[in-house]
Amino acid sequence: MTHTIIIETQNDTVFEQVKEFAKQLGVPFSEKHTDPKEAHQQEALKKFFGSWEGEETGDELVDMIYSARNDQPRDVEL
Repeated sequence: MTHTIIIETQNDTVFEQVKEFAKQLGVPFSEKHTDPKEAHQQEALKKFFGSWEGEETGDELVDMIYSARNDQPRDVEL
């Protein structure tokens, strides 16, 4: 059985101490560093993901999008 501990800190010293402790114990570990701006964007995506509410089915939405496109050939003079 694998156990996972997630340590969230912005303090580099604390992070290095925890990492060094894991090394001393001989425990395998992995690191993941996240930019705070990227983390905020990920949280916003999770918050709104799947939140669309409407009467249309997915296929109907696709049809609406395709029918709203205006993709006509244009005369272009060079």
